[in-house]
Amino acid sequence: MSIRHLDRLFEPRSVAIIGASQRPGRIGTTVLDNMAASGFAGALWPVNPKYDTLLGIACHARVAALPAAPDLAVICTPPDSVPGLVAELGARGTRAAIVLTALSPGQRAAMLKAARPHLLRILGPGGIGLIGPAAGVNASVAHAGARPGRTAFVSQSGMLMTAVLDWARQHQIGFSRVVSVGEGGDVDVADLLDWLAGDADTQAIVLHIESVADARKFMSAARIAARGKPVVVLKSGRGGERDDRVVDAAIRRAGMLRVYSSADLFDAVQTVARARPLPGERLAVVSNTASLGLLATDALAWTGGRLAPLSPATLRALKPLAAEGVPAANPLDIGTRADTARHVAAVRALLDEPQADALLLVHVPTPAAGSTEVARSLVPAVRGARQIVLSCWLGGDEVAEARGVFADAGLATYDTPEKAVRAFRQMVQYRRNQALLIEVPPGVPAVRERERATARRIVGAARQAGRDTLDDAECRTVLAAYGLRYDLPDGAGAGAPAWMQPAAGRDAPPLRIGMHVDPVFGPALEFGMGGAAGSVARDCAAGLPPLNMVLARDIVARTRAGNALAATDGACRALVQVAELVTDLPEVAALELDPMQMVQAGPAAPRDGAEPLPDTLAALRARIVLGPPRPESALAIRPYPQALAEIIDWQGAQLTLRPIRPEDAPAHVRFFAALDPEDVRLRFFSALRELPPAQLARLTQIDYDRAMAFIATRTGPDGTAETLGVVRAVADPDNRSAEFAVVVRSDLKGLGLGAILFGKLVDYFRTRGTGCLTGDAFAENVGVQKLVRRFNGTVQSGDEAGTVRLTVPLHGKSS
Repeated sequence: MSIRHLDRLFEPRSVAIIGASQRPGRIGTTVLDNMAASGFAGALWPVNPKYDTLLGIACHARVAALPAAPDLAVICTPPDSVPGLVAELGARGTRAAIVLTALSPGQRAAMLKAARPHLLRILGPGGIGLIGPAAGVNASVAHAGARPGRTAFVSQSGMLMTAVLDWARQHQIGFSRVVSVGEGGDVDVADLLDWLAGDADTQAIVLHIESVADARKFMSAARIAARGKPVVVLKSGRGGERDDRVVDAAIRRAGMLRVYSSADLFDAVQTVARARPLPGERLAVVSNTASLGLLATDALAWTGGRLAPLSPATLRALKPLAAEGVPAANPLDIGTRADTARHVAAVRALLDEPQADALLLVHVPTPAAGSTEVARSLVPAVRGARQIVLSCWLGGDEVAEARGVFADAGLATYDTPEKAVRAFRQMVQYRRNQALLIEVPPGVPAVRERERATARRIVGAARQAGRDTLDDAECRTVLAAYGLRYDLPDGAGAGAPAWMQPAAGRDAPPLRIGMHVDPVFGPALEFGMGGAAGSVARDCAAGLPPLNMVLARDIVARTRAGNALAATDGACRALVQVAELVTDLPEVAALELDPMQMVQAGPAAPRDGAEPLPDTLAALRARIVLGPPRPESALAIRPYPQALAEIIDWQGAQLTLRPIRPEDAPAHVRFFAALDPEDVRLRFFSALRELPPAQLARLTQIDYDRAMAFIATRTGPDGTAETLGVVRAVADPDNRSAEFAVVVRSDLKGLGLGAILFGKLVDYFRTRGTGCLTGDAFAENVGVQKLVRRFNGTVQSGDEAGTVRLTVPLHGKSS
């Protein structure tokens, strides 16, 4: 639905527990005990006609007897009573409720119907409830509370939530919010991601999900959340291998990190709670016994990790610290006779190594050095280190205090070297997923509208004729319209046609590109080894359309077949083109290009007399299956809205107004460089000299739904595209308002381009049903104030001195 009223859920000023009790085994008893012991500073109101007081707190007979409408109601009553209570609470003014009672489908539908007129938000039904340590809220039936922390944990499994709480208490891990989603009838995982993305108390998010109800809503919320904070996901209830690959692709595409077991989830909670951003992927290992250091490096090698190379200066510093008869190296063995001073010296020397991005200390108790003393001596050195520092204190009671010393200092500790290495590799994978969000993709040749029309005509004619597959000639024409090469072997024999010559120097396996419709995430692409070998090797990676070259390269690199290619541009280009075909032709229900072969241009290429590009893929067999047209919403990620592009006449020349694309990043950098410093200050509220890569990605890579940016562009004198102005806005999850910004190249101000762009933005968000556009500006920025008034907007004093608040209503009253 939205994040509306979720503040009442997480930070209530008053809580009513309906069905509160003190009878053993009752849900209402556990919730009341938990709330009373949680340090809640607001009003706590038990509701039960059988009691006058509970735990010394006045008990009210019914909702109507409460002194005021509670911000949050926790409902623990029998199922038949829930819909009526929800209606009564909503009419009273309550806007958030946690329903811990399990309901039948009919009761659940009646509950949601009763809540809807009042916009009363419901967590549940079922589940364990919610814990917010900082707010003193424990509206749950969990048998243990949570320490305060900066990590949020959201789970679709109540039992897993209680297990994580138990584990976290043992490891001194705290949480900002702990939420059991239950059935997610109203408040679902996407709503919670949206809220937590803007929660100042939450620095990282850990999710356990069993299912996703609305793929596009989930992906939009996940991508926004993951751009701002680490998000780790455990997905249980996997389908088949193909379904699981699609889930993998969705999590990766959103910039989140997936873990595959509850054990990894526990470690991930600790990792995100205590780790800092990883500067690189090279690990240094130091241990006081050679065998443990080797276990760590074996685990690193098994997962494809890299040991840090050590500089000559570091090797000289480590030489006197290495165990007797052992050379200084990575991993470093300081020996079982190493005392506390040697531990500290070795760690300090490795922390001075510029080529080491992370350090793993593996320690086992020895007579030479007490574990607790070593831990206390190391904390000052490692707490402020540039690198990530992980530790493994191997043992039981003898190292428990050492682990506690590191945990109290906010440093990650693990039970085994393998667990520590797995945590490091999780950090590496998260770093790579995040890097995908900020890389600037190169462009691919655009598909001409005439060719699109040809493909649509062929597909439409086949559907009208009642056919559910295209014949070979139709496949070839449709694929050619999107730049894909397909030709059958001559006659019945095997082998490529004459124009398909294998690329020079290639000894690559046959390849395959496929597409199927996933029941949750919609159209999904597959790439991997093709032919008979492909079905045996099971070498395949998945991705979600639409794609660009950066995303396609990531898919190709996750396969053995892709890594066997000397260069991957041809394979990546083919994937992007298939993604465009699938996005553009909603009647395509399945597609199979298998086998495909990397080819170079030959003298008699078939398409319009033009030769195939060097280093491109050609299909030897193709199959396209048709079905009823999919709605555009079936795509988990909204494709580029080409229909919003238009050409206008401006100042005696033609300009294109269109949504921004990731490929516009180089032109956007040049646009920013052309702005006067004063215009930069007025737009960005700071004196930026250049756009950092992460900010450039946020400006050029958007979801084309809640976020929209329009640019005015033309071809410059040097033949490259130039951006002349940009206007953008991002809607809140409730769609009540969208925050906007507009800037025009400094040498083009005063020519009306800002008003043209702003008008296009107004039209878009008005069509989307957004209530109003809002923005903040310096009071001295009179240009944007005139623009807002031109569109019947208002200018009021801002929250901060020297600023104004700008509002442009889009239809009637904003609500």
